[in-house]
Amino acid sequence: MSNILLIGVFEGLFLAMLLFTKKRKTISDKILTFFFIVFSLNIGLSYIDAYNRNHGFPYPVFILTAAPFLLLHGPLLWFYIKSHTDQFFRFKPVYLLNLIPFVAMVIQHTVAYYILPASEKIQIVQTESFKYTLSYYIFVWAIALSPIIYFYFGLQSINRYKLKIEGYFSQKAEIDLRWLWVIIGSWLILHCIINAFFIADLFAPVASFGIMQFFSFAFGAVYIIFIGFFGLKQENVFLTHTIQIDLEKEVQHQLKDNYKKPVTASENEFVKQLLNHMSEQKPYLEAEITLKILSSQLKVSAEFLSEIINTDFNKNFFDFINYYRIEEFKSQIKNEKNKKLTIIGIAYDCGFNSKATFNRVFKKATGLTPSEYISRSQ
Repeated sequence: MSNILLIGVFEGLFLAMLLFTKKRKTISDKILTFFFIVFSLNIGLSYIDAYNRNHGFPYPVFILTAAPFLLLHGPLLWFYIKSHTDQFFRFKPVYLLNLIPFVAMVIQHTVAYYILPASEKIQIVQTESFKYTLSYYIFVWAIALSPIIYFYFGLQSINRYKLKIEGYFSQKAEIDLRWLWVIIGSWLILHCIINAFFIADLFAPVASFGIMQFFSFAFGAVYIIFIGFFGLKQENVFLTHTIQIDLEKEVQHQLKDNYKKPVTASENEFVKQLLNHMSEQKPYLEAEITLKILSSQLKVSAEFLSEIINTDFNKNFFDFINYYRIEEFKSQIKNEKNKKLTIIGIAYDCGFNSKATFNRVFKKATGLTPSEYISRSQ
């Protein structure tokens, strides 16, 4: 069983090495590299703890050194998500306040355990007398609450960024946020499962601290292996897609275009103009159409166009454009000229540039997969 800890250590270091040797590293890459290093160090220290217990404590200097690093996982993941969802992210000194729980635990452990003679530290671990101290209760709860708190703030950042993207772009293949959902969602699940045992143990004995610690970091090793597999498969960890426009200005009504809202045209007249433009010019067939491009074609500000789409059609720009693409797809599959084309080939002709996006959008709009829809319509 100890081998799984070593696998987790090497997996984390391998991922960190891939990111470290990556060309044109972003600040997100650097933060994620540090996250993998800390995770590997955490698992490695747990392995030494288990080795100590099973071999007469040959390395007493490492006793109880693994736990404090758990309080770094949340801040590092939050920094990583924030660096992805904030286009102009810069690390600010105030962010270091997130490290206070980690520093506090290191100081407390130093005073209470690390400076003690080796024989005393060994006795404390063997008797598990530390489990009956106030500091142990405090830190167990801190480690349990930290993932929930940072998951909440990370989720808020992801959702805000998702709204900005869908308010401006009609395609999300290059800026898919699934990687962020996976890394933070699986991390929360991992910690909730592990911490449930430690919390329960505060009220009734569950198992020895050594056993709980070993299995918690064994789960951690599985997590890092899973993240490595998913990241390599999706290529999201190692490829960086940068959005070149300022979403904050474009979507948050801070635009300063050359075009302004027509003075003589009412909103109803503009809606008719928009619908005519969509049906006659079919701008949605252009895969890279954005709010800015469409507003330029209509001679209005992106701010005004966004407001019309949101209020009059109750859609964001992403859903608005893809509604037309889906309708175009429904029309094209009935055309005899397209009988020899594949489903994804027709979808690309309708403006989609990603099979995954097409399938997801189509299922959301119709409740059916493209294949199911074609079968029922024949």
